[in-house]
Amino acid sequence: MAMYFDWKEMPFVAPRELSDSDRSSPVIIIGAGPVGLASALGLARHGIRSVVLESRRTISQGSRALAMNRRSMQILDALGVGGAVLARGMRWSKGWTFYGSEQVHFMDLKPPAHEKHGQTNLQQCWMEQLLLDAIQADGHAVVRYGHEVTGFREEQGGVTVDVRTEAGDYTLQGEYLVAADGPRGISRRVTGLSYEGTSYSQRFVINDILCDHPLEPGRRLFFSPPYLPGKTVLMHLAPHGMWRLDFQLLDDQDAEEEMQAERVHSRIRAHFDLMGIAADYELVLTSVYKANAVSLPAYRKGRVLFAGDAAHQVPIFGGRGVNHGYADAHNLAWKLAAVLAGAPDTLLATYSSERRGDLIDTLADLTKTTIFITTPSPGIALVREAVLSLSTTDNFLSNLFDPYASPPYEYAQTPLNATPAQDDSFAPRCRCGSVAPDVALEQGGRLHEKLGPWFTLLRFSDAQPSTSSASAAGMPLPRHELILPPDSAAGRLYDARPGTVYLLRPDHRIAGRWRDATPGVLERASRVAAGFAHPEKD
Repeated sequence: MAMYFDWKEMPFVAPRELSDSDRSSPVIIIGAGPVGLASALGLARHGIRSVVLESRRTISQGSRALAMNRRSMQILDALGVGGAVLARGMRWSKGWTFYGSEQVHFMDLKPPAHEKHGQTNLQQCWMEQLLLDAIQADGHAVVRYGHEVTGFREEQGGVTVDVRTEAGDYTLQGEYLVAADGPRGISRRVTGLSYEGTSYSQRFVINDILCDHPLEPGRRLFFSPPYLPGKTVLMHLAPHGMWRLDFQLLDDQDAEEEMQAERVHSRIRAHFDLMGIAADYELVLTSVYKANAVSLPAYRKGRVLFAGDAAHQVPIFGGRGVNHGYADAHNLAWKLAAVLAGAPDTLLATYSSERRGDLIDTLADLTKTTIFITTPSPGIALVREAVLSLSTTDNFLSNLFDPYASPPYEYAQTPLNATPAQDDSFAPRCRCGSVAPDVALEQGGRLHEKLGPWFTLLRFSDAQPSTSSASAAGMPLPRHELILPPDSAAGRLYDARPGTVYLLRPDHRIAGRWRDATPGVLERASRVAAGFAHPEKD
């Protein structure tokens, strides 16, 4: 069977800082995982240069962060790589849950009819490669493999980073540092920040296997399979003929022993027998995972901004981890670009509050699912077995089995909202702080394709649909205006009448909505959305 990715060592390029006196870059990013690369590409869309430093010499090994939700696919579209991800990825919507050998639940996560994307699986190694290709084609960022960050410090209104390479050590100065170096990176150690939350002791052995047996894409969740009573197995299909099998270990099992080839193959064969299939397969990679539900108390410390797993860790149940990371990158990129262009530095405080609010909401939502799947105590294990026994006849636990179905988090309380989230003159959907829904346009294309690294005034009018560029007074980022007919699919989705206006942020969030708004109101609202003014103060 052909390997699903060709891992090659990245060529080492000696940094110019070893011989050049110019050692500065507006933004320095630690970590070339998906979140670090997405941050660099997001900044590049705003014309901001960055340097990405990575100690590894290869793309990440294995499938790792595999599942991307609809929101992440929208963000990847905005970064210019969504098409490449769809071309290589595997779309899916279905999920099956089993207790013993009996199916007890089925889910179908079809996206809303007006949306383009649904759930998509693609191995992390491929995601890193596609993001890297886009960065290299753009030219605003440089990714340096084999460059290990050994320390950093704030000084002279910026950040100085110490880097070790095979060609010698050097320092690099930046105005801001994005820490996307994962849970075991140097950033948290240097800043002295610690995670808060729960680390579950239960472990899973994760296996990437290649298998040509035809099987419908989707997620399969097995509770108490006959060969592993009382425990859980998760199964996902991925592109290039790869299956991902995650086996929960018994409490007294040694992880290193259970990762030995003989034990791994025994479990895989037992699982195939349970599914009633006889198929050849090739084991590619085995690793161990422990569920963590933790977050830093804040995602900013001075000029250091944390993103992805460096800021938080989310249990894999529900496919939320890397999706939070992409949302971090999308939220941070426009705010950092705006601050570098003259917006108040306090705008970056909303990065921490908005993204941490989303993360805490997710952890609260996933706690019941994580406890149900991992059974961290004998008492919980007994309760789960009783509940699952009932689930063979009563389907009342969909919220436990369908963690993928949760809607995107709304930034309802952010100070960047120019109008209240709740407004009785509008339908309940499309509230301030929510993601602006995508929709096909009568004149061709889709709404999100018209949005870019700028603020957008979405105006519903009977005038001819058009797009124009305008500058709002004092705005650090440009503002465009898009006119759409109220009597259209977009108008109906946004509950529009002639004269209805929405203000959209560069990360697709709704910052304000009006049935009728004067130019002065819209100018002030734009300043609120960019962090120049408070919504309740003059």
